Amino acid sequence: MKTGDRPNIHELAVYTVRVNTVLDYIHEHLDESLSLERLAEIAGFSPYHFHRIFKLIVKETLNRYVSRVRIEKASRHLIFHENMSLTEIGLECGYSSIAGFSRSFKIFYGMTPTCYRQRFHLFKPRAATMAEERFRLKMQADSYSSRDIDNMIAWALDYIHKVRIIHMVPVKVLAVRHSGISDKGLSRELSHAFDEAYRQAHHHGLLHSEPEMIGMSYDDPYITPQPLCRYDACVTLSPHAESRDGLDIAVLPGGKYAVIDVRGSIPLFWLLCELLVQYWLPQSGYVLDNRPVIEKHLNNPLTDPERHYRGQWCLPIKSK
Repeated sequence: MKTGDRPNIHELAVYTVRVNTVLDYIHEHLDESLSLERLAEIAGFSPYHFHRIFKLIVKETLNRYVSRVRIEKASRHLIFHENMSLTEIGLECGYSSIAGFSRSFKIFYGMTPTCYRQRFHLFKPRAATMAEERFRLKMQADSYSSRDIDNMIAWALDYIHKVRIIHMVPVKVLAVRHSGISDKGLSRELSHAFDEAYRQAHHHGLLHSEPEMIGMSYDDPYITPQPLCRYDACVTLSPHAESRDGLDIAVLPGGKYAVIDVRGSIPLFWLLCELLVQYWLPQSGYVLDNRPVIEKHLNNPLTDPERHYRGQWCLPIKSK
């Protein structure tokens, strides 16, 4: 690509896969120095061209992106990991001193890490979770009665005990990276990303004999702004599928997951998913693991007559 030129459609597809590889590297190495030169080398570009291409695809500068995701990772640790000290959290997120970590955190959130942890931690069950409060406000805005809302919340709190613990084996998938999720349901853009994943896998003869549509969600939408959340729309592949230029072939990570079956409206889906994290997890004997959330989609709510969703939401966990 010449200086000043925009990539064509094929180039953009190849460049996007390379940049996604760098994004994954950044998130896996936030405790290290992430120089422009090193990241450009991983992407296979000169530093000058990588900086331009990164901003074109990610819609953020490299420095802004790294700074943001360092703070967001620290936020998750403050919320979910009671036994991690501020020093440990800062070091794991790439800060060489507690002073530098605290200063950057306060600039980003307007409060110290200690205040943030006290306000938002999920170490112990609360009288009412933030999930319940958000659901109540949304349903009130949709003109539901208080009695109906109370009944839905009570049902969800009872249903969440149907969680089961499973061990998934790694699965090869073709992924189409999408930025942005919405608590209003599956967007047409994300639906198209699933269609594109299936189309590519079918075109190249890579589909599994019984393909599944799976989402990998990397970010917490209540920490990372929803339009910036990374999400891979995936279709399962034959175990013998090989990587090809321009295709993002990944491995869905195996391991232990807490799984909840979901059938119903989109607001109910979000309530159950949030309750799994905020209500079930603190009293489960498990903690959140550093793997993406897995969503197994059994239908497309955009084509469902009632716009309802059917699927499984799989939370990555490990023993305390």
